[in-house]
Amino acid sequence: MDEDMYDSDPSDLSDDVDDAYSTYSSWYSYPHRSPPPTPPRADTIMGYDVRYEDSRRRSGKAIDLVFILDCTGSMQRYINSVRDHIFAICDMIRGEEGLSGPDDLRVAVVNYRDHKPQDNTYVYQFSPFTSDIAAVQEYLKGLHAAGGGDGPEAVTAAMAACLTELTWRRDAARMAVLIADAPPHGIGENGDQIRQGDPDGHDPLVIARTMAQHGITMFMVACEDTLSNYKRAVDFFMAICNMTSGVMIPLMTADLLAMTIVGSVLENMDMERLIEEIGREVAQRIKEKGQSMQSVEEVAHELHERLLLRNEQTKQVHLPDVYIVSDDSKKNVSTWMEAATIADAAPNIVQVPGRRLTDKFRSSTNTAGFTYTPGGRLPPRKTSVPSAPPTPQSPAHTSAASAPVSPPRRIVSDFKPFGAPAGGSAPLSVFGAPVLKTGPGGGMFGSAGLKPLGGMGGIRGEHDEDEDEDGEDEGAQLRRDAISLDQARRIATQSVFRAGRLPV
Repeated sequence: MDEDMYDSDPSDLSDDVDDAYSTYSSWYSYPHRSPPPTPPRADTIMGYDVRYEDSRRRSGKAIDLVFILDCTGSMQRYINSVRDHIFAICDMIRGEEGLSGPDDLRVAVVNYRDHKPQDNTYVYQFSPFTSDIAAVQEYLKGLHAAGGGDGPEAVTAAMAACLTELTWRRDAARMAVLIADAPPHGIGENGDQIRQGDPDGHDPLVIARTMAQHGITMFMVACEDTLSNYKRAVDFFMAICNMTSGVMIPLMTADLLAMTIVGSVLENMDMERLIEEIGREVAQRIKEKGQSMQSVEEVAHELHERLLLRNEQTKQVHLPDVYIVSDDSKKNVSTWMEAATIADAAPNIVQVPGRRLTDKFRSSTNTAGFTYTPGGRLPPRKTSVPSAPPTPQSPAHTSAASAPVSPPRRIVSDFKPFGAPAGGSAPLSVFGAPVLKTGPGGGMFGSAGLKPLGGMGGIRGEHDEDEDEDGEDEGAQLRRDAISLDQARRIATQSVFRAGRLPV
C-alpha cells in the first residue's frame, strides 16, 4: 500500500466531506473494527463488443440518451430532479431539435451504488432504451439514495453497463450524462477500500476510449461542493470528458440540473452536426500533420478560424469560472488521458493543494438561476419534417413570429473549401484538400491506444484567451454564440476517434 496515497490528513477535509461521508457503512463508523477484506480483482478488460440495433437509417435526427445516476448517500435531490423534470427535459429537446417521430428520442437509465462489502444492495441496475418517457419516469420513481460505503462508488461498473447492457442505434446521436458526487474506485483517493479498482476488471479509461470510438459522448454533472473535496476526482473526470469529447459541468444545486441536461444535449447536437459535415476531412487533416496530440491542437485552431469565417453559430452552456486551474491540475488531466489504465496513471498523479472551486462560482450559482429563453435565443433549426405539436410541458408555446432568428452564415467568396465544388469535380475538404478515405491504421487511428488532446478542454467555465468576454457571467446560461475553440477541439478529438467509422 502507498501510505502517502491513502493516509488522510484531517486538516485537509472540509465540513462538506463529513456530510458526504455520513452514509458510510457501519464498520467505517467504528475504528475498533478491522476493515473488510478487499475483494480480488479480475484481469483488466481491454475491449467491449458494443451492441447496435439492426435498423434502417432514418432520414431525420435521432438521439439515444442514457442517464447514469449515483444512487448513494446525499444524491436523492438530484434523482428527484431528473424524475420530476424528465417530461420537460424531453419536450425541450424535441422542440429545439425539431424531433417529431415517436422514436426520435430514446432514454435509458443506469443507476449504481457500490460493490460488496461497501454496499450489500446492488452494484448497478438499468432500464433499457425506450421512447416511452412515462415508463422512464416510473422507473425513476423507484430509485432511492442510500448506502455507498467508503466514499468512492461503483462509477466504473455503471459506465461499463452502458456498453454491455444497452443496445444503441447507429444512426442516432449517442450521449451519456453522468450525475455523481464521488469518484470511482482505484484512482488513489484517501479511504478507498477497493483501491485496486473495479473488482470485475473494468477500467474507466478503457471504457472512455471505447465510448469515444463508438461516438458516445459523456457529460459529467459534478455535484458540488462534494466532488471537489476528493483529492483526485476533479482532474480525473475532466480527463474522462476530454476523452469522449464531452463537458464537465459542476452544479451547486439540484435546481439547475434539468436545464443543464437540456443544454448539454442541445450543444452536443450541434457538435454532431458539424462532425457529420466535416469530421472525415478533419481526421484526414490530423493524419496528414503527423497523428500526434499536437497535430490535434493545431488542427483545432485552424478549424476554429475557418468556422468563424463562415459565422458558425452553436449552442453553448456558459458558466462562470468554476475550478482553479494550476500547472499540476493540467498535468494530472494529461496523465489520466495518456495512461492505458488507471493503475498506470495513479502513481504519477500529484496532489493539488487548496480548494478547487472558485469563490466566483460559489457565489454566482447560489444566487443566480439558469437563464434560458425557450424558442428565443435557441430557435429550432429548420428540418425537412414538421415540428412536433406542443405539449403542456413543451417550450414551443412561444410565437414563431416573435422568436428572434439566429444570424445567417456570412458567405466568404474567397474561401472555397466551404463552397460547392464547381463543375461536379471531386469535393474539397474543410481545409481545401481532396477528400481522402480514412480508416483503421496505426498511431492515433488504430483500434487501441487512441489518445485525444490533453489539457483542460473538457471543463465548462474555463475560457480560452482568444474568446470574447461579454460580461454575462452571473449564473449558468444556455445561448447561441460563435463557435468556441473548446468546441473545435471537441470536434477534432471526436473526429480522430471516429476515423474508422465515418461514412465514405
